[in-house]
Amino acid sequence: MPDPAVTAAQSSVFTLLLHDVRRVAGVDLAVGALTAADADHFVIDRLVGVTTEGLRDLRIAVGAGLGGKAMLLSRPVQVQDYCSASGITHDYDAAVRRERIRASFAVPIRVPRGPRGVLWGGLRHECVFGDRVIGNVMTVVRALERDLAEELALSRRLENLRAAAGGTVTDGGRAAGDAMRSVAERRRLVVICSELGHIASSIPDGPQRQQLDSLVRRLIDEAMDGVPADPSVAAAPGGRRAARAGLTAREREIVAEVALGATNREIAAKLGIGAETVKSSLTASMRKLGVPNRAALVAVVLGQVRLR
Repeated sequence: MPDPAVTAAQSSVFTLLLHDVRRVAGVDLAVGALTAADADHFVIDRLVGVTTEGLRDLRIAVGAGLGGKAMLLSRPVQVQDYCSASGITHDYDAAVRRERIRASFAVPIRVPRGPRGVLWGGLRHECVFGDRVIGNVMTVVRALERDLAEELALSRRLENLRAAAGGTVTDGGRAAGDAMRSVAERRRLVVICSELGHIASSIPDGPQRQQLDSLVRRLIDEAMDGVPADPSVAAAPGGRRAARAGLTAREREIVAEVALGATNREIAAKLGIGAETVKSSLTASMRKLGVPNRAALVAVVLGQVRLR
Protein backbone atom coordinates (compact mmCIF):
# COMPACT_ATOMS: atom_id res chain seq x y z
CA MET A 1 0.00 0.00 0.00
CA PRO A 2 1.42 3.41 -0.93
CA ASP A 3 2.39 5.60 1.99
CA PRO A 4 0.27 8.69 2.45
CA ALA A 5 1.74 12.09 1.77
CA VAL A 6 2.37 14.53 4.59
CA THR A 7 -0.65 16.80 5.02
CA ALA A 8 -0.77 20.47 5.91
CA ALA A 9 -2.33 19.54 9.26
CA GLN A 10 0.56 17.21 10.08
CA SER A 11 3.09 19.90 9.13
CA SER A 12 1.33 22.39 11.38
CA VAL A 13 1.39 19.98 14.32
CA PHE A 14 5.05 19.29 13.62
CA THR A 15 5.88 22.99 13.87
CA LEU A 16 4.19 23.14 17.28
CA LEU A 17 6.30 20.13 18.29
CA LEU A 18 9.50 22.06 17.51
CA HIS A 19 8.41 24.87 19.83
CA ASP A 20 7.77 22.27 22.56
CA VAL A 21 11.18 20.66 21.98
CA ARG A 22 12.93 24.00 22.19
CA ARG A 23 11.15 24.68 25.47
CA VAL A 24 11.64 21.30 27.21
CA ALA A 25 15.26 20.91 26.07
CA GLY A 26 16.28 24.55 26.61
CA VAL A 27 17.97 24.70 23.20
CA ASP A 28 18.61 27.77 21.07
CA LEU A 29 16.94 26.35 18.01
CA ALA A 30 14.90 23.40 16.78
CA VAL A 31 14.45 22.38 13.16
CA GLY A 32 12.89 19.39 11.50
CA ALA A 33 11.65 17.54 8.48
CA LEU A 34 8.60 15.33 8.03
CA THR A 35 8.13 13.20 4.94
CA ALA A 36 6.39 10.14 3.55
CA ALA A 37 7.71 6.83 4.85
CA ASP A 38 9.22 5.66 1.58
CA ALA A 39 11.57 8.64 1.16
CA ASP A 40 15.35 8.18 1.30
CA HIS A 41 16.00 11.78 2.31
CA PHE A 42 14.56 14.66 4.31
CA VAL A 43 14.26 18.35 3.48
CA ILE A 44 14.40 20.67 6.49
CA ASP A 45 11.39 22.94 6.14
CA ARG A 46 10.38 23.71 9.73
CA LEU A 47 12.68 26.03 11.68
CA VAL A 48 12.28 27.62 15.11
CA GLY A 49 14.88 29.94 16.68
CA VAL A 50 17.23 30.19 13.69
CA THR A 51 19.10 33.40 12.85
CA THR A 52 19.97 32.59 9.23
CA GLU A 53 18.43 30.75 6.28
CA GLY A 54 21.36 28.32 6.02
CA LEU A 55 19.38 25.29 7.18
CA ARG A 56 16.18 25.97 5.24
CA ASP A 57 15.48 23.45 2.47
CA LEU A 58 18.64 21.53 3.35
CA ARG A 59 18.34 18.02 1.90
CA ILE A 60 19.45 15.37 4.40
CA ALA A 61 20.14 11.84 3.16
CA VAL A 62 19.30 8.90 5.43
CA GLY A 63 22.59 7.90 7.09
CA ALA A 64 24.30 11.25 6.52
CA GLY A 65 25.03 13.85 9.16
CA LEU A 66 23.51 13.71 12.63
CA GLY A 67 19.87 13.48 11.59
CA GLY A 68 20.50 10.91 8.89
CA LYS A 69 22.37 8.77 11.42
CA ALA A 70 19.50 9.04 13.93
CA MET A 71 17.03 7.83 11.31
CA LEU A 72 19.31 5.03 10.19
CA LEU A 73 19.82 3.81 13.76
CA SER A 74 16.21 4.51 14.83
CA ARG A 75 17.38 6.19 18.02
CA PRO A 76 18.44 9.62 19.28
CA VAL A 77 22.05 10.67 18.73
CA GLN A 78 23.95 13.72 19.96
CA VAL A 79 27.29 15.48 19.54
CA GLN A 80 29.08 17.87 21.87
CA ASP A 81 30.52 19.92 19.01
CA TYR A 82 28.99 19.19 15.59
CA CYS A 83 31.75 20.24 13.23
CA SER A 84 34.52 18.45 15.11
CA ALA A 85 32.52 15.34 16.00
CA SER A 86 33.62 11.90 14.87
CA GLY A 87 31.14 9.19 13.98
CA ILE A 88 29.04 11.32 11.60
CA THR A 89 29.55 12.50 8.05
CA HIS A 90 30.23 16.20 7.62
CA ASP A 91 28.25 16.90 4.45
CA TYR A 92 26.37 19.76 6.09
CA ASP A 93 29.07 21.54 8.10
CA ALA A 94 28.83 24.74 6.05
CA ALA A 95 25.16 25.25 6.92
CA VAL A 96 25.78 24.29 10.56
CA ARG A 97 28.68 26.77 10.88
CA ARG A 98 26.59 29.52 9.31
CA GLU A 99 24.02 29.04 12.08
CA ARG A 100 26.85 28.80 14.67
CA ILE A 101 25.59 25.47 16.01
CA ARG A 102 27.89 23.58 18.35
CA ALA A 103 26.09 20.99 20.50
CA SER A 104 23.21 19.21 18.83
CA PHE A 105 20.93 16.20 19.10
CA ALA A 106 18.73 14.49 16.53
CA VAL A 107 15.67 12.34 17.18
CA PRO A 108 13.87 10.16 14.60
CA ILE A 109 10.09 10.20 14.24
CA ARG A 110 8.37 7.07 12.99
CA VAL A 111 4.73 6.19 12.40
CA PRO A 112 3.88 2.68 11.15
CA ARG A 113 2.65 2.88 7.54
CA GLY A 114 2.67 6.66 7.80
CA PRO A 115 4.91 9.72 7.77
CA ARG A 116 8.29 9.82 9.41
CA GLY A 117 10.86 12.50 10.07
CA VAL A 118 13.72 13.88 12.10
CA LEU A 119 14.04 16.80 14.47
CA TRP A 120 17.21 18.51 15.58
CA GLY A 121 17.86 20.64 18.64
CA GLY A 122 20.93 22.83 18.84
CA LEU A 123 22.94 25.08 21.11
CA ARG A 124 25.46 27.72 20.10
CA HIS A 125 27.96 26.45 22.63
CA GLU A 126 29.44 23.06 23.47
CA CYS A 127 27.36 20.86 25.72
CA VAL A 128 26.56 17.24 26.56
CA PHE A 129 22.80 16.70 26.76
CA GLY A 130 21.88 14.62 29.78
CA ASP A 131 19.46 11.71 29.89
CA ARG A 132 16.79 13.94 31.41
CA VAL A 133 16.87 16.37 28.48
CA ILE A 134 16.74 13.61 25.87
CA GLY A 135 14.02 11.87 27.88
CA ASN A 136 11.88 15.04 27.90
CA VAL A 137 12.34 15.39 24.14
CA MET A 138 11.37 11.74 23.59
CA THR A 139 8.19 12.24 25.61
CA VAL A 140 7.14 15.05 23.27
CA VAL A 141 8.10 13.04 20.18
CA ARG A 142 6.17 9.95 21.33
CA ALA A 143 3.07 12.11 21.80
CA LEU A 144 3.45 13.37 18.22
CA GLU A 145 3.87 9.81 16.91
CA ARG A 146 0.68 8.75 18.68
CA ASP A 147 -1.23 11.72 17.24
CA LEU A 148 0.02 11.01 13.72
CA ALA A 149 -0.85 7.31 14.02
CA GLU A 150 -4.32 8.12 15.30
CA GLU A 151 -4.84 10.64 12.52
CA LEU A 152 -3.84 7.98 9.99
CA ALA A 153 -6.28 5.48 11.49
CA LEU A 154 -9.06 8.06 11.51
CA SER A 155 -8.37 8.88 7.87
CA ARG A 156 -8.80 5.22 6.92
CA ARG A 157 -12.04 4.99 8.90
CA LEU A 158 -13.35 8.12 7.20
CA GLU A 159 -12.52 6.70 3.79
CA ASN A 160 -14.43 3.54 4.70
CA LEU A 161 -17.37 5.64 5.84
CA ARG A 162 -17.22 7.63 2.60
CA ALA A 163 -17.46 4.41 0.60
CA ALA A 164 -20.24 3.13 2.87
CA ALA A 165 -22.26 6.28 2.19
CA GLY A 166 -21.89 5.86 -1.57
CA GLY A 167 -19.04 8.34 -2.00
CA THR A 168 -15.95 7.82 -4.11
CA VAL A 169 -12.32 7.61 -3.05
CA THR A 170 -9.76 9.50 -5.10
CA ASP A 171 -6.09 8.74 -5.57
CA GLY A 172 -4.81 12.26 -5.00
CA GLY A 173 -4.67 14.34 -1.85
CA ARG A 174 -7.41 16.84 -1.13
CA ALA A 175 -6.63 20.52 -1.10
CA ALA A 176 -5.90 21.81 2.36
CA GLY A 177 -8.34 24.60 3.20
CA ASP A 178 -8.99 26.93 6.07
CA ALA A 179 -10.98 24.21 7.84
CA MET A 180 -8.10 21.87 8.62
CA ARG A 181 -9.29 19.41 11.21
CA SER A 182 -7.42 18.30 14.29
CA VAL A 183 -7.36 14.65 15.32
CA ALA A 184 -9.87 15.38 18.11
CA GLU A 185 -12.25 17.16 15.73
CA ARG A 186 -12.08 14.35 13.19
CA ARG A 187 -12.63 11.80 15.96
CA ARG A 188 -15.90 13.56 16.88
CA LEU A 189 -16.98 13.65 13.25
CA VAL A 190 -16.21 9.94 12.88
CA VAL A 191 -18.55 9.20 15.80
CA ILE A 192 -21.29 11.36 14.26
CA CYS A 193 -20.87 9.73 10.85
CA SER A 194 -20.94 6.28 12.42
CA GLU A 195 -24.18 7.00 14.29
CA LEU A 196 -25.80 8.43 11.17
CA GLY A 197 -24.67 5.38 9.22
CA HIS A 198 -26.37 3.08 11.72
CA ILE A 199 -29.56 5.15 11.55
CA ALA A 200 -29.48 5.04 7.76
CA SER A 201 -29.04 1.25 7.84
CA SER A 202 -32.46 0.88 9.47
CA ILE A 203 -34.29 2.99 6.89
CA PRO A 204 -35.51 1.46 3.59
CA ASP A 205 -34.26 2.95 0.35
CA GLY A 206 -36.12 6.15 -0.42
CA PRO A 207 -35.88 9.95 -0.15
CA GLN A 208 -35.07 9.90 3.59
CA ARG A 209 -32.33 7.31 3.13
CA GLN A 210 -30.84 9.31 0.27
CA GLN A 211 -30.87 12.49 2.39
CA LEU A 212 -29.07 10.72 5.23
CA ASP A 213 -26.48 9.24 2.87
CA SER A 214 -25.89 12.69 1.39
CA LEU A 215 -25.47 14.19 4.86
CA VAL A 216 -22.94 11.51 5.82
CA ARG A 217 -20.95 12.19 2.66
CA ARG A 218 -20.91 15.93 3.41
CA LEU A 219 -19.70 15.34 6.97
CA ILE A 220 -16.99 12.98 5.77
CA ASP A 221 -15.84 15.56 3.21
CA GLU A 222 -15.66 18.08 6.06
CA ALA A 223 -13.65 15.73 8.24
CA MET A 224 -11.33 14.69 5.42
CA ASP A 225 -10.43 18.24 4.35
CA GLY A 226 -6.68 18.21 3.72
CA VAL A 227 -6.23 14.49 4.41
CA PRO A 228 -4.90 12.32 1.56
CA ALA A 229 -7.00 9.40 0.43
CA ASP A 230 -6.00 5.85 1.25
CA PRO A 231 -6.05 3.93 -2.06
CA SER A 232 -6.41 0.60 -0.23
CA VAL A 233 -10.06 1.35 0.51
CA ALA A 234 -10.99 2.63 -2.94
CA ALA A 235 -14.46 1.46 -3.95
CA ALA A 236 -13.98 -1.50 -6.26
CA PRO A 237 -16.45 -2.73 -8.87
CA GLY A 238 -18.61 -5.57 -7.68
CA GLY A 239 -21.86 -4.23 -6.20
CA ARG A 240 -23.97 -6.49 -8.37
CA ARG A 241 -21.69 -9.42 -7.60
CA ALA A 242 -22.18 -8.72 -3.86
CA ALA A 243 -25.94 -8.72 -4.31
CA ARG A 244 -25.79 -12.01 -6.23
CA ALA A 245 -23.62 -13.51 -3.50
CA GLY A 246 -26.47 -12.88 -1.06
CA LEU A 247 -24.61 -11.82 2.07
CA THR A 248 -26.83 -12.26 5.09
CA ALA A 249 -28.00 -9.32 7.18
CA ARG A 250 -25.58 -10.39 9.93
CA GLU A 251 -22.67 -10.59 7.47
CA ARG A 252 -23.43 -7.10 6.16
CA GLU A 253 -23.72 -5.82 9.74
CA ILE A 254 -20.31 -7.23 10.62
CA VAL A 255 -18.73 -5.73 7.49
CA ALA A 256 -20.28 -2.38 8.38
CA GLU A 257 -18.54 -2.51 11.77
CA VAL A 258 -15.24 -3.35 10.07
CA ALA A 259 -15.73 -0.27 7.89
CA LEU A 260 -16.03 1.80 11.05
CA GLY A 261 -12.65 0.55 12.21
CA ALA A 262 -13.80 -1.95 14.86
CA THR A 263 -11.71 -5.00 15.74
CA ASN A 264 -13.13 -8.52 15.85
CA ARG A 265 -13.38 -8.34 19.65
CA GLU A 266 -15.12 -4.97 19.55
CA ILE A 267 -17.60 -6.25 16.96
CA ALA A 268 -18.26 -9.37 19.00
CA ALA A 269 -18.93 -7.35 22.16
CA LYS A 270 -21.25 -4.96 20.35
CA LEU A 271 -23.26 -7.65 18.57
CA GLY A 272 -23.27 -10.12 21.46
CA ILE A 273 -21.47 -12.91 19.59
CA GLY A 274 -18.09 -14.59 19.85
CA ALA A 275 -14.92 -13.22 18.29
CA GLU A 276 -14.44 -16.49 16.42
CA THR A 277 -17.94 -16.10 14.99
CA VAL A 278 -16.97 -12.65 13.69
CA LYS A 279 -13.80 -14.07 12.15
CA SER A 280 -15.71 -16.94 10.51
CA SER A 281 -18.33 -14.55 9.15
CA LEU A 282 -15.69 -12.31 7.58
CA THR A 283 -13.89 -15.32 6.09
CA ALA A 284 -17.18 -16.56 4.60
CA SER A 285 -17.97 -13.12 3.18
CA MET A 286 -14.53 -12.81 1.59
CA ARG A 287 -14.91 -16.29 0.09
CA LYS A 288 -18.35 -15.42 -1.35
CA LEU A 289 -17.05 -12.26 -3.02
CA GLY A 290 -13.65 -13.64 -3.98
CA VAL A 291 -11.68 -10.88 -2.25
CA PRO A 292 -8.37 -11.38 -0.40
CA ASN A 293 -8.69 -9.18 2.68
CA ARG A 294 -10.89 -7.06 4.92
CA ALA A 295 -10.16 -3.79 3.10
CA ALA A 296 -11.23 -5.26 -0.24
CA LEU A 297 -14.32 -6.75 1.39
CA VAL A 298 -15.35 -3.37 2.77
CA ALA A 299 -14.72 -1.67 -0.58
CA VAL A 300 -16.83 -4.17 -2.54
CA VAL A 301 -19.71 -4.59 -0.10
CA LEU A 302 -20.08 -1.10 1.32
CA GLY A 303 -18.70 0.89 -1.57
CA GLN A 304 -21.57 -0.24 -3.81
CA VAL A 305 -24.26 -1.81 -1.62
CA ARG A 306 -23.97 0.80 1.20
CA LEU A 307 -24.61 0.19 4.87
CA ARG A 308 -27.68 -1.97 5.50
